Amino acid sequence: MGCNTSVIVLNDALDDIERDPDFGKKLVAAIRERYRNPKGCPIDVAASSHVNAASVIETHHADHTSVVLIGGNTAKVLGIGFDYRFQDQAVELKILKDALTPLGYDLRSQTK
Repeated sequence: MGCNTSVIVLNDALDDIERDPDFGKKLVAAIRERYRNPKGCPIDVAASSHVNAASVIETHHADHTSVVLIGGNTAKVLGIGFDYRFQDQAVELKILKDALTPLGYDLRSQTK
């Protein structure tokens, strides 16, 4: 597929993940589900008694860049599909601008 997937792992659940022999299979199933249905809430992955030990956020082609906000044990995708890779600050700023423009924001430099 040539894709990358963003996953949040809750560090508090590491012991449960380590003990769950099926965690890998559950994670793979969640990634495949996100690939088939790219929109929607993060897909939680259980480990032992921890119902959201990890969450699959998004999947995108490896040639694209994804902009994701992560916090509070969840994430929000701001944009996917920017057809370039980030190598320097100018490209990073272009990625941010391209992600923010559809949301109604304009990224400008404050330097003089």
